[in-house]
Amino acid sequence: MKKLIFLILIISIVFAHFDGQDRKYSNSRDVLQSTNLLESFSKKVKFTPEEPVVIVTDTILSSGFEVKLKYNSIENNFISNIIAAEDQSAQETLYKDFEAELKVLIHGELITEGLINKGLFKNYANTEFWKHAIMQHVWIDHEHSTEQYVQLNTSFRVLETETYKDFSILINSLGSIEIKEINLLSNTI
Repeated sequence: MKKLIFLILIISIVFAHFDGQDRKYSNSRDVLQSTNLLESFSKKVKFTPEEPVVIVTDTILSSGFEVKLKYNSIENNFISNIIAAEDQSAQETLYKDFEAELKVLIHGELITEGLINKGLFKNYANTEFWKHAIMQHVWIDHEHSTEQYVQLNTSFRVLETETYKDFSILINSLGSIEIKEINLLSNTI
């Protein structure tokens, strides 16, 4: 019995000595590639924006409209953009999408509230556009707002391109919302 244990111990030492000898003179890239780990070690991930973004706007217009906007990044909603480098590594940028919580009051009385995000505009472009677009801005258009309605504008951009879609959101004194596509830039689709 002792001889059998001794023999197993010797065989184990011999096999342990030869384990990985074929990798001894291989570079790190070859070893990672042979174990299918190269991609996970060579990919760099960057978040844009890195920190949560919250922009709060509370504006009272001379017409009596009060517009409250809370524009913020959505922390668990990303659009990915991967760029391959010459050294076979990859840079992945995860762009956080945005949305805005809206409340409109007139003379202190709430007339409408809701969420401004891509879902509100899905009928104005194909699904491929919305897969790659990020909300860029939401702002009050003071110049086009009147006594009867307040106008907001918003812009969506396809990542890493100059392709935009711009919209106006008209809210009348009864709280009805009308959305119109506008052409602010020559690169809209």
